[in-house]
Amino acid sequence: MSRPAPLLFALVTVGALLAGCGSGAADPASPFPERPADIDVSTVDMCRALTAGEQAELGVEPGEVLTGELSNGPTRGCGWSNYDDGYNYGVQTIADGAVVAVGSVDSTVDVLDGYGVVVSTAHGESVPGCSIYVDVSDAQAIRVQAQATKDDATGIPSFETVCGRARSLASKAIRNLGAAAP
Repeated sequence: MSRPAPLLFALVTVGALLAGCGSGAADPASPFPERPADIDVSTVDMCRALTAGEQAELGVEPGEVLTGELSNGPTRGCGWSNYDDGYNYGVQTIADGAVVAVGSVDSTVDVLDGYGVVVSTAHGESVPGCSIYVDVSDAQAIRVQAQATKDDATGIPSFETVCGRARSLASKAIRNLGAAAP
């Protein structure tokens, strides 16, 4: 049985991040490449980001549907936890495009599976987390998150390890949500 508290914490964290990201001025040039395809995540079940087989690989049970309110509107998500290896995972909708996360603290712009992304890290001294904002359309983004909730054999996991898990989840989410979108 999964506990929602760490995932709800992540939803609140992203809300705070997004509240401070936008400058209010429109940026005429996108920092992202042209998308392979737009993915409409406005109605798709976010728990479809992982197949049953992929959930088994991660050692998680079916996802827990999450809803909330961010500073820019409602968000829908899905969260999974593996209490044996100490990782939480989440995928959620962001009402604005991923460009709102560009320039946030501890972030970089990159490309994943042809989509522009913003990779953001936080809490490296305690529970390292990696968030990847995927540019799925002009008006929407998905935020993919992996967070280490306990030390591994070498101590606190590195951002490289946590972001590797987030990148893997983001690739799966792009593929699975793109196939599930209307």
